[in-house]
Amino acid sequence: MKKVFYTAALTIVLSLAIQQAQAQAWEKSTKLLGIGFGASQFFHIDNAASSYYGNFYSPLTGQFNFLGEFGVHDYVGIGFTTGIGGRAGYYRSYGYWWGGYGSYGSAGELNVPVGVIANFHFYQLIADKTGKDIHSDKLDIYGGVNVGSGIAAVFYSNETRIVPIAFGGIQAGARYYFTDKIGVNLEVGYPKLVHGGMVFKL
Repeated sequence: MKKVFYTAALTIVLSLAIQQAQAQAWEKSTKLLGIGFGASQFFHIDNAASSYYGNFYSPLTGQFNFLGEFGVHDYVGIGFTTGIGGRAGYYRSYGYWWGGYGSYGSAGELNVPVGVIANFHFYQLIADKTGKDIHSDKLDIYGGVNVGSGIAAVFYSNETRIVPIAFGGIQAGARYYFTDKIGVNLEVGYPKLVHGGMVFKL
């Protein structure tokens, strides 16, 4: 009886070890959350700002972001992106000109974007097709698209306005996992110009 128990236990341990060894950085079963920081640009839709910016403008803002991605295929994931960001405003007088004092500046803001993402994890495809050890258990390289909307509170020198924001674009990134569950992420594209952070597998 003991021999049967030990044999069963050994079989389970070896099976788990084999599965662990075969685990990839991206799989259909992957579920992950990520946090990061970087620079972004979102389209602002503000008719009242036409005298200065034009109806549509896209200021550069710092951004804390939060994302989730979930496997729907061996090489495809879909998910969400959101966060909070903004920038400081400034206004300066430039002196007497044509009978009065003028000024120039840039409005500060606080924004909250919400959108969806879809990524194709092509490094995993390359690893599967070539059968070579290219460290696809640690490294995940991907590219994809995003689209979304949100709101921004824009702080002018004399008023604050709530305006809608919109975005859509592409991204490319890489994730490297130090452990089976924790890794680092670097991503470039639009509206996230350059973002870096951490990812955590669920």
